[in-house]
Amino acid sequence: MGVSSYPGGKDVWPHLPVQQTANELKIGQWQVMQRWETPLMERLAEFVTHNRGDVLEVGFGLGISADAILRKGCRSYTVIEAHPMIAEKAREWGSNASVAVTVHEGFWQDIVPTLAKRFDGILFDTYPLTEDEWLSNHFPFIPIAPSLLTEGGVLTYFSDETVDFRAEHLRLLLAAFKDIRLVRIDGLEPYPGCEYWTADHMIVPIARHVL
Repeated sequence: MGVSSYPGGKDVWPHLPVQQTANELKIGQWQVMQRWETPLMERLAEFVTHNRGDVLEVGFGLGISADAILRKGCRSYTVIEAHPMIAEKAREWGSNASVAVTVHEGFWQDIVPTLAKRFDGILFDTYPLTEDEWLSNHFPFIPIAPSLLTEGGVLTYFSDETVDFRAEHLRLLLAAFKDIRLVRIDGLEPYPGCEYWTADHMIVPIARHVL
C-alpha cells in the first residue's frame, strides 16, 4: 500500500542495503517489518507452536515471531531467509537459542525442495518482490505447504486480509486444506506512515493438514 515501485525480483533483493532500528527493518527503500506487528506475530507464533513441535518460519525479519516461537515452546526452529544480512542476523540469534536452530539462506522456492523433514507448524511472512506479488506473495506457497506439514500440522501467515476476505484467497486455501479456521486479530496499531498495513485488525487463516 502506497509503494511507488517494487524491489525487482530475486536477482536484486539479496544485494539491497539493510537499515534496521529497534522498531523497523528496511531493505532498500522498502519497509519490510515494523515493531507494531508484535501482537500479530505473538498470535501467529501461538498457532504454530500448538503442539510444541518442529517449526518452520519463512522470513526472519526483525525476529519478533522467532522470539515468540521460542518463548511459547518448540522442539526445533528452522528459518528460510532470502537476504544474506538478515540470514546472518538469524544465525547470530540462533547461536544463543535454547533449541536447535537451522538457518537456510536463500529463497523459499529454491530451499523447499531440499528440505528433508516435515514440520508441525509453518509461519510464512515474506516481502513481495514484484508488482504481481503485492498482497499475494503467500499465494504460491499455500499449495506447497501440505507437503511440508506433519498430519495435524498448521500453516499461518501475514495474510493481508481484513473482514473483506478475498474469494480467490479462500478458494486457494480450500483447494489445499480440508480444515481451515479464520481468526480475527484486533488491536493492531500500524505506525503513521506505514506503507504496507493500515487496518486495526487482520483476518488470519489457520490451515491444518489432515489426511
